[in-house]
Amino acid sequence: MKRPAIAFAIVTLVAVSPHAQVTASRHQLLDAVVFHAFLLTDAMGYPPDVRSLLQQHARRAQAYRPRPRPADAKRPGLMGMVYAARENYERRLVASTSTAGVERLAQKYVDDLRPCYEWEGYHDCPEREAQFAEQYLTKNPTSPFRELLMLLAAHRWLCAAEGYDYEEKPTDAARSRRASAPLLVASLNARSLLIRVAAQELRTRGRCFAADA
Repeated sequence: MKRPAIAFAIVTLVAVSPHAQVTASRHQLLDAVVFHAFLLTDAMGYPPDVRSLLQQHARRAQAYRPRPRPADAKRPGLMGMVYAARENYERRLVASTSTAGVERLAQKYVDDLRPCYEWEGYHDCPEREAQFAEQYLTKNPTSPFRELLMLLAAHRWLCAAEGYDYEEKPTDAARSRRASAPLLVASLNARSLLIRVAAQELRTRGRCFAADA
């Protein structure tokens, strides 16, 4: 089972025909939303309204300025990886909404979550992210991150299921997939077009990572 990269990169959209079809095999938009919060290397296939939302998403991600790191996190090594993962998570949240003042909300979310800097193929890190997102939404039902967190939780439950598969725990894997299902349905009916398209890609893919990732 492959791990998601945590590095951040800035790439550009490619001008495409408005009549092009979404390429379902790679699900790049989904990965931009739930993993990296940066633009796609190739946006061919997405219609103009979706590309416009992706551009806005990318601008918010690129504009985000993380808090200063402590000295031991500025050098290569474990602490640098930990802070890179946290900053990417903050960027992902900030990129999801145009609501003013969300930077501090994103930082508080990540401070409380304390996400893993790598998953190592096991269930525990994505499961904790899914559980935390659901608990946060219960306490903050009007959060500006609401629709992203529903999709994120749906995705992370699938990642947890694959971790349980790897650990040869089929009962827990099935439970995790069941936990994903209602969140995916909610995401398919989100107000945000970007979240709906990402949810459609997650439904089509049906797994944590793209098969060709």
